[in-house]
Amino acid sequence: MRNEERLQFEGEVARQFALERYDVLDTEEESSFDHITKAVKLALDVPIAAISMVDGNRQWFKSKVGLDVSETPRSSAFCGHTISQAGAMVVEDSSQDSRFKDNPLVTGSPFIKSYVGVPLTTPDGHNIGALCAIDTVPRKFEPTKIELLGQLAELVIHELELRQQAAKDRLTGALTRSGFSVEVQKAISLFDRQKVKSTLILFNVDLYRMVNSSAGSSSGNALLKTIIQSLVKRLRPSDCVGRLGGTQFAVLLTGATQAKASFATEEFLKRTEQTNAGVFFNVSFSEISPEIGISEDWLQQANDDLKAGRS
Repeated sequence: MRNEERLQFEGEVARQFALERYDVLDTEEESSFDHITKAVKLALDVPIAAISMVDGNRQWFKSKVGLDVSETPRSSAFCGHTISQAGAMVVEDSSQDSRFKDNPLVTGSPFIKSYVGVPLTTPDGHNIGALCAIDTVPRKFEPTKIELLGQLAELVIHELELRQQAAKDRLTGALTRSGFSVEVQKAISLFDRQKVKSTLILFNVDLYRMVNSSAGSSSGNALLKTIIQSLVKRLRPSDCVGRLGGTQFAVLLTGATQAKASFATEEFLKRTEQTNAGVFFNVSFSEISPEIGISEDWLQQANDDLKAGRS
């Protein structure tokens, strides 16, 4: 597999993990999302509006106005193109666009002639779907309306994030980012009061190796669940693990220096590799310091170290 293909593969797997983290696919209709699509319909004066989640081989609608179907193949989804870019995708006349003129959603129901969609971008940078407005006639979309669509797309992500305010991630059993931040703040307060040192460990799962190693046995999500739950079982009651993004996790070891944290991590990685051959992690350590004031400071420092390859 060429490097470009590998990067594309890893990006799609990471995006899929980010989508599944919200546990939103195939759920019931909810008024909080329906209010958004109705607002899009009214504001842009279109017959069709939708919140589309782009899954592996399909796009599934969490909310829709003017559509009878709950999903379509990803191969024909306009939103499948939208998620590949950073900003809005605008199609003023699909019959004149080489990408879409022969699309079954253009030549057949719902007869899409114009489209504007904005990616639904997670806090960790993955486009999991799109908020879109669709018309059955060619038309232009005003810049102010497109900007409004972008603001409403942010509201969709905000609603999804509210689901993550619960104490634990549904898949892995790790704390959610918000729950983990609370525990990190407690460690900061402990250091301020009693100078008890703690260390933050940040790591990303290697998606390429993880998915390949699970081929024929279990899914990437199942393997990820096994690994993280194994880690949770090895922690002391005073420690905790949090899921910060799709495949990014952090461990808080209270009362532990960076040297002790490094030793404990090496032991865990050895045991993990024995049971899950080919699964590796990128790891960084960040010991608490007087300069750290809030949990986000500490998480940012650990993340900077991870990106820089320091450990």
